[in-house]
Amino acid sequence: MRRLGWLVTAAVVLALAGGLQAAPARWKIRMGYIPVDSHAAQYIAAERYLPQEGFEVELVRLPSGAEILSQVAIGQLQIGGGALGAAAYNAVAQGHPVKFVAPLHSGFVEDYFTVRRAIWGSEINRIAQLRGKPVAINARGVATEYMLDRALATDGLAVEDVDLKTMPFPDMVPALESGAIWAGIVSEPFPTIAEDRGVGVRPLRKPPGARPFPITFVFINTDWARQNPQAAQRFVVAHVKAARDLALDNGWKREDNLQLMVKYTGARIELLRRARPHYLDPNLAVNLRALEDQQKFYLRRGYLTYREPLPLERVFDFSYLHAALRELGRR
Repeated sequence: MRRLGWLVTAAVVLALAGGLQAAPARWKIRMGYIPVDSHAAQYIAAERYLPQEGFEVELVRLPSGAEILSQVAIGQLQIGGGALGAAAYNAVAQGHPVKFVAPLHSGFVEDYFTVRRAIWGSEINRIAQLRGKPVAINARGVATEYMLDRALATDGLAVEDVDLKTMPFPDMVPALESGAIWAGIVSEPFPTIAEDRGVGVRPLRKPPGARPFPITFVFINTDWARQNPQAAQRFVVAHVKAARDLALDNGWKREDNLQLMVKYTGARIELLRRARPHYLDPNLAVNLRALEDQQKFYLRRGYLTYREPLPLERVFDFSYLHAALRELGRR
């Protein structure tokens, strides 16, 4: 009887202990992504850190940031990642329940601006000579158009001064080869492919003290966040951890991170190893001046549905990020 009592007591203790270990709150979320390596922080968060924080994650692959934004705005997705562009500012101005909470990746214009190799150093030898020539971006009203404007401004031009074309990034490599375009803002791994094939060159060099441009952000449905404040906070904690896996110790080239990029993008790992890395600050610091400048650029180009710039706090909510940094510490 004494032995039986001991066994019963031990079973109760073990059951209680097991219950304590297996009882964290669980949240189910759907998170939209584009299958490119610049969204790597989303893949890392979904695979490594969100399950630890009590999430069941469904990653939803979509073709564009605009489609992800629209699905977050109507609540089909709770969280998304995509380029910060005119559509984002317009969505906020129109009262949609969306806020941008943390950077997904940033970049230097010098890593994206690619010129046709056959003309660089022969027909032209400076950016100003692209006036009136065909130059490509992947879409109008997004960060790449702003980056092109900044690249052209290094030699006194603006996007209004070139023959602006739009095409997907993969199409830019054969367009550079054929001469359909003379230059473009091209995202990795396609500038590396253009260089490998001898059809493209990146002529700009980073000046001392160059600061990266914010390109993509993580955004949330604010109705969901208001109803699930703890989940929203724990999500951003997981995102910071994932971002640091990339930002520190050459993380963009770390083998386990590259394997996740291959899994979600289908890119060849050898190409990802050679591509120039994207940029993430380990504390996800944001160049606020660049955010203000981008919004003014979209106003200038007539892409926004309003006439005066929105205060940044209407578009961005960095309170979750600040709380996560207090918890995790700064690096």
